[in-house]
Amino acid sequence: MKQFILISALAVSVISTASTPVKIQSLNSKQIIASAFFNDFSFVRGHRQGKSITITWGMISNTGLVGFDIEKTNQDPSDPYSVWEDAGSIAGSNARSFKLNDPNVYPGQTHYRITAWFSDSRSSTSDIVTVKIVSH
Repeated sequence: MKQFILISALAVSVISTASTPVKIQSLNSKQIIASAFFNDFSFVRGHRQGKSITITWGMISNTGLVGFDIEKTNQDPSDPYSVWEDAGSIAGSNARSFKLNDPNVYPGQTHYRITAWFSDSRSSTSDIVTVKIVSH
């Protein structure tokens, strides 16, 4: 009986923790909220296209979607001191997928991440996509 109560309490704890939003930071007096274990992106892909790189992504749900900020770096993306520069911004819509063409690329690896912004001040950041350019 004790094991049953312990397992039940543990299961309820895990379920309630997974659905609880976590406060990340405060930006311009707005709270940015991120889901604890959920990623709102259904896919993120990057590929070389001519002398540029194209990043394509889709969302699981576009409800409340305001827009996207796309950032890139040529440094180690796991290093917290890496410099991320803006690659562009795109307004949100009900489209099935979104695309950004980045013509300002150099030989080597370029890493991209996308931040989706929602109307309820929540944000979601995609996995990092890496595209390798051998030469122009």
